[in-house]
Amino acid sequence: MKGITRAYLLYLIKDYIKLTIHHRRNIPRNYFAEEPVEITDDEIIDFIISIPYFTVELKDFLLENISVQMIIISQQWEKDFTRKAVAWATDSRWTAADMSSLCNSYKNIRITDLLSLPY
Repeated sequence: MKGITRAYLLYLIKDYIKLTIHHRRNIPRNYFAEEPVEITDDEIIDFIISIPYFTVELKDFLLENISVQMIIISQQWEKDFTRKAVAWATDSRWTAADMSSLCNSYKNIRITDLLSLPY
């Protein structure tokens, strides 16, 4: 068990979004050779609001809608968080693109399998 902050989870989400943000923005492939991609706050908020794999309580924590500053998580919870965030980042509903080559590992996640705060 370890204590983590909202900032840590947002840092992870930002990294996962970077995997596919060029599809969501319809950026040409050679764009990455020219400059690094920065994720905007609005894109992070859109990602959190739209992810079907997190409960409302977890979304509220990530969006600072509740006063809790830190949560205690298990290693398994962190793995589940990563798996579900990456699954959404590679989902064509998020990217509005054909992401089948990236999604194969995450096909079996069910929308009803929601991740909540660990308490």
